[in-house]
Amino acid sequence: MDLYLIRHTAVSVSRSICYGQADVGLLETYEEEKQRIRALLPEGPVTIWSSPLSRCARLATDLGNPIHFDDRLKEFHFGDWENIPWNDIPAEQLNPWMADFVNIQVPNGESFQAFYERVLAFWEEHIVPEIPDNQSAVALVTHGGVIRCLLCLFLELSLRNAYRLHLDYGSVSRVSIFQNHYTVQYINR
Repeated sequence: MDLYLIRHTAVSVSRSICYGQADVGLLETYEEEKQRIRALLPEGPVTIWSSPLSRCARLATDLGNPIHFDDRLKEFHFGDWENIPWNDIPAEQLNPWMADFVNIQVPNGESFQAFYERVLAFWEEHIVPEIPDNQSAVALVTHGGVIRCLLCLFLELSLRNAYRLHLDYGSVSRVSIFQNHYTVQYINR
């Protein structure tokens, strides 16, 4: 089975703003980015799973069908920090989280461990059962955090190292899965 991990295209929000599950807009480069992504996908049927957030849902819908939406493919939930500048987050909240984001929960949000478990639950419910018999392709149109969780699983990386994995907006990673062995290739061109 070939699995394509597709990060949504570039967003129209500053990198200085903390956003995860906030529904943010896309840049005017969307059409160009969409065409580049489409060219990286295989010919033939591709089953698409997507985050329901608009920045992913639009791309998934434009790429084809069948499309399945699952809330567990949403980005990390930053809770009280959503849509505020990183510099405005009180240091007494931000600093402990930065020191141990895997285990410390964002106020009214989630910890990275809880996020990982959410993504893993999706993986085990919808994708793992399909691996033995599925010779077709599956694509996940989702967010950088979700892709990092899955790459940590496939590459057996500590969650602590998740954000060391660089993923551009509109990036595509192909994961070939054969007998529980994962081969990961970053095919963003």
